[in-house]
Amino acid sequence: MKTVPYLNRFTLAIGFALASIISLQAQQPVYLDPVEMKGQTLINFQQGGDGSIGMASRATDVGLEILSVMPRGPAGEAGLLPGDTIISVDGKSVKGLTPYEAIKPILRKKEGETIGLAINRNGEPRTIRVAVVARDHLFASAPTGQKESPFAPSLVESIFDGHARLSVGMFQNEQNFPHHAFIFVNLYNLDSEPFIADDVKFFVVDGTGQQLRHVALDEIKYSIQLSVARKWKGGNYVLPPVPSRHEYTISGVQSGHYTIATSGGMVTITGASNSTYTVKEKPDYVALGLSILSAVQQYRDANSNQKALDQGNAAIASWENTYFKHESPVVPGEVRHGDIMYWTGSDRKPEPPYRVVVSLTNPRTQKEEYSTFAFGPGAEAIKQDMMGQSRTQRLLSNTDIVGMVKAGIGADVVIAEIKAAHCSFETSPEALIALKNAGVPDAVVLAMVQTPHE
Repeated sequence: MKTVPYLNRFTLAIGFALASIISLQAQQPVYLDPVEMKGQTLINFQQGGDGSIGMASRATDVGLEILSVMPRGPAGEAGLLPGDTIISVDGKSVKGLTPYEAIKPILRKKEGETIGLAINRNGEPRTIRVAVVARDHLFASAPTGQKESPFAPSLVESIFDGHARLSVGMFQNEQNFPHHAFIFVNLYNLDSEPFIADDVKFFVVDGTGQQLRHVALDEIKYSIQLSVARKWKGGNYVLPPVPSRHEYTISGVQSGHYTIATSGGMVTITGASNSTYTVKEKPDYVALGLSILSAVQQYRDANSNQKALDQGNAAIASWENTYFKHESPVVPGEVRHGDIMYWTGSDRKPEPPYRVVVSLTNPRTQKEEYSTFAFGPGAEAIKQDMMGQSRTQRLLSNTDIVGMVKAGIGADVVIAEIKAAHCSFETSPEALIALKNAGVPDAVVLAMVQTPHE
């Protein structure tokens, strides 16, 4: 674990146990070391040692298409243009790689070193050598750089077939929040259709298998107001209504398939990541310490009341400034980042390693996609567990589908099995014709075509 300066991101905060306002100035949270999974890249924004050339790209069938080039950055100075397609980086083909897998050689370069890029521009091959600059130097004064998360370290993953990027990091502050953990999320919509980032569908599970309880910004603000009410002397401090709860609970899982309980029913999220753990139901946390109101002192002190009110308003403003915003869609070109608090639901301290599951709906396919991240001591075991299950997991094939259909199993049941299993289907025109000749219903064939391949 690494301890780094807090950057005064929170000037005031709340403590749920006492519902008192706490100053976090000059505090040093502990950032949890992440473990790099398949398709993810470790980025250390804080140390600033990661190399950059100042460009944004997305994966295509042949390589990386450059979407934008930073004005006066190394890529632009070397002659790279939006629309160019990078074919290889330092001689290594980037075909089939995610953007962050492809640019790992750049990230690992030191300032002053160069990188060789083979590109295709309007069908014409070219080779360009670009000087690498440390990320913190490159983005220090750029407006777009200010949108980058200042935290370190983070894991970055391409989502929505390369049309957007997601980075996640994790930290704790045991001095002021011993029963809590925080994640910071950075979403970059490259050229995807607008999408909603529902923060209550981001899950944190600690090393005990317990799902940590998502704490909404409205609940934090309400708790701050409870703290003001506790300090209020004489008269009445009018509280807003208790915020409504909108949450998702991981009620049970099987390898690679997260079953989520919501207020509207059950949702199953499937994907390439594999994991097996059991999560207990979260405790109900409705009133947020309403008993504090009974401690309101019944004497008047206008100066004290005004001080408490000013502190409360400052604390609310601080949290609103730093908390992850989920109400509006993330539009193309937007970078959205912020922190989210999680709680054990009791006085129990959360224990590493931590598994963070981020669920997002692809706006093009309307399918739930999820990414799994691992943090803290022991997180390497999560990676090994996932890799081991991936190696031993049997994949559903075309032959399996044909066998189930010939056995008289209904189309609805077969489709449900496709959605719940790991699949490796052949969907070439010849294979689709063979499925049709074997009597596989069109609805089943469609489900096979739409299922991501392992």
